[in-house]
Amino acid sequence: MRGPMEVRIATGVVALGALVFVAVALARGADTLKLPVGAAILAAAVCVGLVVRLRFVRVIAIGAVFVLAVVHLLIAMSDGPWWVRLVSGVLTAGYVYCAVLLNTLPARQYLEPK
Repeated sequence: MRGPMEVRIATGVVALGALVFVAVALARGADTLKLPVGAAILAAAVCVGLVVRLRFVRVIAIGAVFVLAVVHLLIAMSDGPWWVRLVSGVLTAGYVYCAVLLNTLPARQYLEPK
């Protein structure tokens, strides 16, 4: 993928965030895997869309990133272990950063059809 740096960073943060979310769920136990696996599937779809430059992918990616950010914000504000809340807080910040990166002019010019 030879796109702007903003799109490459956003794709990497979304993919890495999904992997970290699944790893944290595995560390907590197998009974907490449903939501992280679903979020990983959504993140994989967003990453594929960003790499392939599908039509309307920027808007869909921003929506998906905000959904993932809200999920992690709710986990960070819950009454779980401190390390899970810390990881979710960092992932929330990363997902909001992705939304900002996808709104920059180079990302818009690269992802929107002409």
